[in-house]
Amino acid sequence: MSTMNTHTLEMVRPNGLRDSLGFIVSAWSDGQAELRVEVDQRHLNLNGYVHGGVFMSLLDSAAGLCGTYCGMPGRVRRCITVAMNTQFINPVEAGELVVVAKLVSRGRKIFFAEARITCGDKLIATAQGTLRYIRGGEDVNGVTLK
Repeated sequence: MSTMNTHTLEMVRPNGLRDSLGFIVSAWSDGQAELRVEVDQRHLNLNGYVHGGVFMSLLDSAAGLCGTYCGMPGRVRRCITVAMNTQFINPVEAGELVVVAKLVSRGRKIFFAEARITCGDKLIATAQGTLRYIRGGEDVNGVTLK
């Protein structure tokens, strides 16, 4: 996966939920995205394990990014999630979660992505998503960032 340039980093920074959960976009290129988060107290449920909603948010964020890369400064591509099928495989109490998402197929308005979360060498969760481009997101050149 390619590393990010300054332009790319600026594009992914402003995001309320992603920022409040501490997700870091560590790599992003056309058709791929990687996010990381170090588990802390805010991510845990009452049983002391990472809440499933944190996993879902991580999978959803990476899936959306992998289909919306735009390398043109000042321009963005946008999407919304239509459906996501998720498999929770192992619980996590501590460590760094890494999610990698890859584009499976893309049409004019819809794209499909797969994502996997790991913690160390352990598979934590997987997902398959259907996402729809919105507000000009289907244009590979993106739209002006507002």
